[in-house]
Amino acid sequence: MASNKRFQLRPFTSLFMVFSGIVLALAGIVCYLKPPTRIAEWIDWRFLLLDRSTWEALHTVFAIIFVIAGAMHITLNFRVLLAYVRKSVKAGQQRRRELILAITFSLVFIVLTIFNAFPSKPIMLLGDHLSESWGANGRTPPIARIEVYPLTTFCRFLEIDLYETMERLKAEGFEGVDAATTLRDIARINGVSPIEIGRLLETQTVP
Repeated sequence: MASNKRFQLRPFTSLFMVFSGIVLALAGIVCYLKPPTRIAEWIDWRFLLLDRSTWEALHTVFAIIFVIAGAMHITLNFRVLLAYVRKSVKAGQQRRRELILAITFSLVFIVLTIFNAFPSKPIMLLGDHLSESWGANGRTPPIARIEVYPLTTFCRFLEIDLYETMERLKAEGFEGVDAATTLRDIARINGVSPIEIGRLLETQTVP
């Protein structure tokens, strides 16, 4: 009974691979559907409370972790896997046509993906279309990544008066309003997205 309570590296590695694969797959789907950076930052896009950059980091980190866990799994189970491979090769000899067809299909899809042909091209085009669709209904920023510039630069780009803008934001109850503060930081301080401030200033009088 005591031996069952000991920490065992093999089952840990296998379970870790499973959970890493789940996170990797989820992050991959989210990254496929996510909006472009310019829109994601403007509308403060999030999925399961996580923003775009966090999902990208999860996908990258867990891809690396999955590879490392896979290498550990192969090392710890080398003899078992070797016996399985030998058994599979023998079975493959009896199913030579299926084996050749499986290898051929894999190579064909690799080549088609490299040359951006079907089905890679429509899949990627669909991803681009879904990504760009986030910019519908006026959710595209007037200038890409404008929320990362100081308020003074934001006003200069939009040709609106800086001091009038600051006074209007303060009158609307916004805190942290300063000429050197970025629109993104003002939005975060007040718990809103940059697009909400942008829409508020759409009616701003041009000087």
